[in-house]
Amino acid sequence: MTGPGNVEWSGEKSAHDAVSAVDVSVCICTYRRAHIAETIRSVLAQRDLGLSRIEIVVADDDPQLSAQSIVDELAASASIPVRCIPCGARNVATARNACLDTARGEWIAFIDDDELALPDWLNSLIAARQTYNADVVKGAVRAVYPAGTPGWIRAADPYSRDYGPTGQMPTHLATGNVLFRRALAEASRLRFDPNFGRTGGEDTDFFRRVRLTNAKIVASREAVVEEIVPIERLSLAYLSGRARRMGQVEAHKSRLGLSDATLAGNVGLAILAVTLLWAHPLLRAFAARPAYKSFAKFWYSFGVLEGVALGRHDEMI
Repeated sequence: MTGPGNVEWSGEKSAHDAVSAVDVSVCICTYRRAHIAETIRSVLAQRDLGLSRIEIVVADDDPQLSAQSIVDELAASASIPVRCIPCGARNVATARNACLDTARGEWIAFIDDDELALPDWLNSLIAARQTYNADVVKGAVRAVYPAGTPGWIRAADPYSRDYGPTGQMPTHLATGNVLFRRALAEASRLRFDPNFGRTGGEDTDFFRRVRLTNAKIVASREAVVEEIVPIERLSLAYLSGRARRMGQVEAHKSRLGLSDATLAGNVGLAILAVTLLWAHPLLRAFAARPAYKSFAKFWYSFGVLEGVALGRHDEMI
């Protein structure tokens, strides 16, 4: 089937998909974030697609189901199915699994609830999938910073993510703007690990296991979403805590899957980074991007050491 924008919809259908007649399930996990309404509207505003072949699935991770009324209001006037799944576990991995379990599409697209899809976002993901015969397509994230953002942080642009040129293998993967074949998860019984559902890292862990299936994975610089960054996420306390938590999570993964010698080597690298990068504030005045990279690497390495030595895993804030 070909949509209005010359996007060729896949003819590969399982019995489940043939009944549901859905090609892409756009999945959004949310927890007490009013911006979910804008995220949904941005998906509804996608251009040049066969809209009868798309659905939106929202997993509400709030026990009070605060997103339900927002989703219901938008669903009432939407041209495509918009469904809210009550999850309420306060665990983003559980919410993502709820999406996988209830989505009807042959393809799953994840977008975060603080992101806005540009009008050609989904079209571009599908085009890259078709062009490169890919099983997974990772799109780019462009940050939108508020007034009052410190100049050196705006210049460093820590919340934008470029995963490489279109068609090339991404350096890493996450759920904020990604399209993948649902059969990948079903065939290997892949699910997001709830052990990382409150610390973060559940998505990188999931796609690490997807890589082991030898799936064809490509990046797309044309498939862009914007991340709306609130001012409270730009303080040094928040940014250092974010980097520390990422280091702690990585240490936890390493302890589960690496040999003692490799783990010791990672600890040695972390000690070296903390030792060399403690003076990162001196770079801010004249080299914003290297300064931020040094800042993030310092606190990430500090988190690795906390994770290995203390078994510490801070929850997301």
